[in-house]
Amino acid sequence: MNRSAIVIPVHNRRATTLACLRHLAADDVFAWADVIVVDDGSTDGTTAAVRTEFPAVIILAGDGNLWWTGAIARGMKEALTRGAEFIFWLNDDCTPAPGALARLHKIAAGRSAFVGGTCVIPGSDVVVYGGLRRRGFAFDLLPLRPGVVESCDALSGNLVCFPAGLARHIGLPDAEHLPQTIGDIDYALRASQRGWPVLVAHDVTAEAVPNDWGNHASWLLSDIAVLEIWRSAWRKRSYGYFPTQWIFFTRHWGLRGGIHALWLLLKRPPLMLIRLVVPQRWLRRVWARRSATWQSEQRLRAASNRVRGPS
Repeated sequence: MNRSAIVIPVHNRRATTLACLRHLAADDVFAWADVIVVDDGSTDGTTAAVRTEFPAVIILAGDGNLWWTGAIARGMKEALTRGAEFIFWLNDDCTPAPGALARLHKIAAGRSAFVGGTCVIPGSDVVVYGGLRRRGFAFDLLPLRPGVVESCDALSGNLVCFPAGLARHIGLPDAEHLPQTIGDIDYALRASQRGWPVLVAHDVTAEAVPNDWGNHASWLLSDIAVLEIWRSAWRKRSYGYFPTQWIFFTRHWGLRGGIHALWLLLKRPPLMLIRLVVPQRWLRRVWARRSATWQSEQRLRAASNRVRGPS
């Protein structure tokens, strides 16, 4: 197998990080890949615990300002310096099925492509991260299709593999402008624009649950706090972080994208007002069947609650 590096960004989830590494060890991944943990300023002893239990792991330290995209870029740079031929992204709260990483590597190598796996809620076929199909300015998750490897427009960055030559060709993810969310989607779009196939492998599965339910919530119908609808536009962890959305949409759609980004920002106050004056049970009665976001949130919550109990 070609020399590979697995980049795992972590922050203050010591137990989760250790469980991830133990899972990789049990799957014999350490035999064929360098594992690079990028600890972005954890204060819970993550680095010390990893060093003690997994001395072979390469640990890179951040100061808390790398965020996801910065940590991934830092790890990729280290992987390239070490001569990796293939690079993986893996979130520490994502649990690949046995042999999944090896299968992902095989597909990426055989097709010289940017390839992602499909992450499902434990014990279900409900997809939470994976291949994405563009619909206007939005991206919809592709449903699980066992046995299928198919083209897609972008990928969630939880579990992906690609030849190191891709990074040398298009550069690193844009940590400066897209620090936390959308950095993975942007990188896949850049790869596709430069001629690299972007694929999702549905037989390469992992288990995961949403790490921020606010990113999957309907502003109008969910239980998200009214004030949070506005705050999320300025919170880096949010999909709706306005500075990131502005850069992303104008980069890929120009003026139309800028107008869309502004629309996403400016529609928040009217939605907040509606939430304040109209009982939510009425809103759900009228709009529940029409809101794809609400229906997706309900599927994810129902599947997650069956495994972990109500969130």
